[in-house]
Amino acid sequence: MKKHCTFILAALFFFSLPQVSFPQLQDVSFSSGLRIKPGAHFEYFSRKVTWDNENQTLDLKSKIFALNLEIEINEGFSISGLAGYTLSNYDALIFRQLPFSVELDASDIGGFIFGAELRKSLFYANDFEFGLYGQFLYHIGKEETWDIPGLNVTGTVTGKPTWMRASAGPYIKFTGLDSFSPYLSVCYNNLWGRFEMQQAIQTLEGTEEKELKSKSLVDITLGSILTLSDNFFLKGEAHILPHKDGMDLGFVVIAAFSF
Repeated sequence: MKKHCTFILAALFFFSLPQVSFPQLQDVSFSSGLRIKPGAHFEYFSRKVTWDNENQTLDLKSKIFALNLEIEINEGFSISGLAGYTLSNYDALIFRQLPFSVELDASDIGGFIFGAELRKSLFYANDFEFGLYGQFLYHIGKEETWDIPGLNVTGTVTGKPTWMRASAGPYIKFTGLDSFSPYLSVCYNNLWGRFEMQQAIQTLEGTEEKELKSKSLVDITLGSILTLSDNFFLKGEAHILPHKDGMDLGFVVIAAFSF
């Protein structure tokens, strides 16, 4: 986990440097003023994750409802923040080291999510923009308690999940149309986390923690920005994340104002 955090901090620091320059790139200037872009963010994804030393897998499905705020410092350099609520499903997760084995079979578990994103254009060639972006999300699941059925005495299990997601890479955007800007990105995208389960049956107690790791690490993103007016736009993305056992999928919809 320390390696992931070090990588993300280094990437975000690199993107945030206004002095970074490349041959034949546009100079960054702050004289053009800020643009503020508040909006609503919805995302759904399904990721194949492993646990128990990668011997077991489950499909982690999550829905994200959030508000986001993008600050465009100048044309081609922006910083975004995100905060909201999530519903995640961890069905088929099995805990065998508790006093009584438990297989999770529950509805979606709610939680909170926070994130940040940096985006920086590097250069333009004809009607194409080339750039880099990085994103980090941190999900804190709510603690949930369930009764254990089929016992002659009272027994409960209490679970609390967390996960993090980091993505970074290049993008290419077509800018030759007035109100429609499609883009493509092939980037690193990793998700990892843990699920802690506690069990209490009278005097019997136990705790077990599962480390979760996504099988897919490469994200192929197809997106577009639809500008409906000078102050309102829609953004949509489809994500394809291949791995040796198939592929994971996701999509994002953002509606935002600009002023």
